[in-house]
Amino acid sequence: MFSAARAPAKTILLGEHFCVHGAPAISMAVNLYAEARVRKGVEAGIHVSSRGLKAAGLFHGGRYKAEVGGKAGGRLLRPIKIAAEAVLDYAGSPPLDLDVEVESGIPIQVGLGSSAAMAVSTVAAVARFVGLKLSREEVLRLSYFSERLLHYRPSGIDQATCIHGGIIFFQQGAPVKFLKAARPLRLVVGNTGIRRSTGVLVKKVSSLAEEREALMRKNLKAARRLTLQAAEAIRRGDLPQLGRCMDENQKLLSAVGVSHKRLELFIEAARNAGALGAKLTGGGGGGCMIALARGEDLENVAKALQRLHGETYLVETDERGLRSWVGKGCVG
Repeated sequence: MFSAARAPAKTILLGEHFCVHGAPAISMAVNLYAEARVRKGVEAGIHVSSRGLKAAGLFHGGRYKAEVGGKAGGRLLRPIKIAAEAVLDYAGSPPLDLDVEVESGIPIQVGLGSSAAMAVSTVAAVARFVGLKLSREEVLRLSYFSERLLHYRPSGIDQATCIHGGIIFFQQGAPVKFLKAARPLRLVVGNTGIRRSTGVLVKKVSSLAEEREALMRKNLKAARRLTLQAAEAIRRGDLPQLGRCMDENQKLLSAVGVSHKRLELFIEAARNAGALGAKLTGGGGGGCMIALARGEDLENVAKALQRLHGETYLVETDERGLRSWVGKGCVG
C-alpha cells in the first residue's frame, strides 16, 4: 500500500520579488509535475530518494546515512524530510518509519517552483498515508517549513500556485484570487541552464529596499500598476496588452538587479521571434524565462531559444493543481 500526490510547476507572469514587499503578483500553474510516493519504511527513520536529484539516504535521530549522492545529496533531500516531519508533528503521530520517493519533471533551481512542488506533494502524500485530511491552507502552511530552509523568506506564491492550480492573483496576507482567462495562455519556457539560489536573490532585493527606499517604493508602485493591468488583460483575453505588461515588469526586475545577461539574451531572442512579451520567471539571476506568444509563433520562439542552446518547454495552464491518491485509485 502506498499513498501518492502530484503537483504542477509554476511560472510567475508578473510580480516576483515585489510580492515579498507587499505588491500583488500573478502566477500560473503549468503542466510540468513533481510526484511523491510514500510507503512504510523498512528501516527506522525517514528514507528519502529521488532519481532526478541523484540522491538517496536515511534520516534518523538527527543523522543522515547517504546511499546515493553523498552529503550533497542529503542537503537536497533534507527539505523533503522536513516536509514529511511537519505532517507527522501536525497529526500528533508517533515517529513513523517512512519511505518517501520523489520524482520530478521540473528542472531544479531555475525558477519553476520545483522545490515547492516537491514539498506540497510530499505533504499531501504523507497526510494521505497517516489518514489526515488537510485543507489547501493547511498544506500551504505545512510546506512552508521546507521552503523557508531554501528560500530565506518565501512569499508563499510558489506553494499556493502548485496547490491551487490555474492562474492566481496573489498578495501576501490576502486570500488567493483566481483569474479566469478569456483565452488560453500558452508559454514558451526557456532554460538558460544557469542554476541560482532564490534565497540569495530575495536577500539582494531586500537589501536594496533598505538602502534605496525611495527607488524601491517607486518600483513597487509600478509593479502594482502593471499587475492590475495584466489581470484585466487576462480577463479580457488581450494577449498583446499582457505581453506589454510582462515586458515592463522585466525592466523593473532588471532595475533591482535580479536579471542576468544570458536571460536578457534569451528574452531579446524571443521578442525578435514574435513573442508578445518575455521576462524572467522566479528568482532570476539565471534560471528560466517565459515568453507569451500566439499559437502560430510558439514554435518560432522555441527554435530561437534552442539556437542559443537553451532547453525549451511549450506549456499551458494546469487547472487542477495538487491531487493525491492511494494505491492505484485516484481519490482526491
